[in-house]
Amino acid sequence: MMPINQITIGGDPLLGTPSYNIEEQLRQLEARKQALESMKQLNPQAIQQSVLWDSIDSEIKVLSQDQLSRLFENQEYIATYTRIQELVNTEIINLVKARIENTTEGKQLLQEQLNIIRKMKPTIIEETNREVELFKRFREYSKNNPNITYEEFIKAK
Repeated sequence: MMPINQITIGGDPLLGTPSYNIEEQLRQLEARKQALESMKQLNPQAIQQSVLWDSIDSEIKVLSQDQLSRLFENQEYIATYTRIQELVNTEIINLVKARIENTTEGKQLLQEQLNIIRKMKPTIIEETNREVELFKRFREYSKNNPNITYEEFIKAK
């Protein structure tokens, strides 16, 4: 499960639905490149570690729109692209957490989110535990009544 405060750029990595808009993906790559440049300023060692990123950029830069379109249709590429997005998003969140928490608005929003979580957590746990227990009872009941569906069992309860 992805944290609720995770940033997702493009498609939904959980559903495996990346964005197929090439221009948008190129803008995202450029944004990531800028984020990487920002990280390099914070971490000089990152300069030596960006050889692969630079190689990817140089390979993609020479492709035409049609060629890029074919690349973005490849499932293997989409899978690695999506996973890289997840890693970048996690790193960006980690870089900005302290900055956001140190702003008035950020601290207020984070406190509101924490309050919501604390308020909802007991109810969510109780409801899911109740659903699990109900399903266990259905499994036992269905051993003696194999033709009953879960929906019928729920209506009878």
